[in-house]
Amino acid sequence: MLRLQMTDGHTNAVGLEFKHLSQISLDTPPGTKVKILGTVQVKNGILLLDDSKISVLGGEVDHMMEKWELQRSLAKHSRSNIGREGGAPPFVPFGQENPGQHQCGENS
Repeated sequence: MLRLQMTDGHTNAVGLEFKHLSQISLDTPPGTKVKILGTVQVKNGILLLDDSKISVLGGEVDHMMEKWELQRSLAKHSRSNIGREGGAPPFVPFGQENPGQHQCGENS
């Protein structure tokens, strides 16, 4: 389910993927222009969108693209070293011991 922040330059609106949007995904760049088609149902101030109510026109906004591309490239590397040398330790639920971890004062 996608939540879209949209603006026409004057008015801001939030759209929610009510039914699958085949033309929009997490890979859709910020600043992509869309056209709202016909009458769209609104619940609690949120536009409920489906493929019959939206048309992607394309386009992008340069300053938004730079930040988006940087965030995407960093996200690929953010959790890749979990449990490896130099990375964060693996998650261990409370009450369970982490094998290989010694208590303070224990002899190895």
